[in-house]
Amino acid sequence: MLAHSRSGSGEPLILIHGVTHRREAWDTVVPYLESEHDVIAVDLPGHGGSADVEPDFDGSATPLADAVEGLARDLGLERPHVAGNSLGGLIALEMAARGTVASATALSPAGFWSPVGRAYCRVALTGASKLLQSMSRERLDRVLATSAGRAALTGLIMAHPGRQDPEVLGRDLQGLARPREGFASMMAGLDRWTVPRPSAVPTMVGWGNRDFLLPRAQIRRLRTLLPEAHVVVLPDCGHIPMADDPALVAEIILGNARLARA
Repeated sequence: MLAHSRSGSGEPLILIHGVTHRREAWDTVVPYLESEHDVIAVDLPGHGGSADVEPDFDGSATPLADAVEGLARDLGLERPHVAGNSLGGLIALEMAARGTVASATALSPAGFWSPVGRAYCRVALTGASKLLQSMSRERLDRVLATSAGRAALTGLIMAHPGRQDPEVLGRDLQGLARPREGFASMMAGLDRWTVPRPSAVPTMVGWGNRDFLLPRAQIRRLRTLLPEAHVVVLPDCGHIPMADDPALVAEIILGNARLARA
């Protein structure tokens, strides 16, 4: 079973993080959700407290979506709501396409890139990983202790890195600094991160206007491929909007879930 945290009450809502991240990415958002939902934040295979990916992992999002659906079955959840960021957003959209969720909210979902955008994402993530691997944890902590250091290391994915807690960032970055089984496969297999087919499930996509990893220009392709999705631009947010504006992220998730109940 995937490692997960659970709190709140109401209709089940599964939260899914991005590549090399962890379920704690949602910690600032969960308090806004608990009054309406039974909130389950998960660690994907090869992330956080979950076991490594299977030896035959091909780097695609499909087996990761399978794993999240497996957790839902293990917990006895029938068609939960789901929200995800980046890779987690792609997984949320895949689950919507399968019809196994009540609503899907995707924040800066992966997979809507051009070939150039995909290559840029691969270079950015692998380059960041190599840089962080070259740093001791003590050096990383010293860099993150300054606002300029936080901006240098996380400005690509956060609109306001200077506001972030250095200790939390240090733990968040360990997924890139000490990549686990599956990271190399995912980077090599980004072309397998295929866009899910359209679905009848209420779908909301939020994209930060200061996302420099997956720029919001990718919305154009998303609108073409998933015309049924409602798309909103998240002002003053980066690639990980949960860090920049948790209240806004919660508002979007809750609104989409309420639409599904209407």
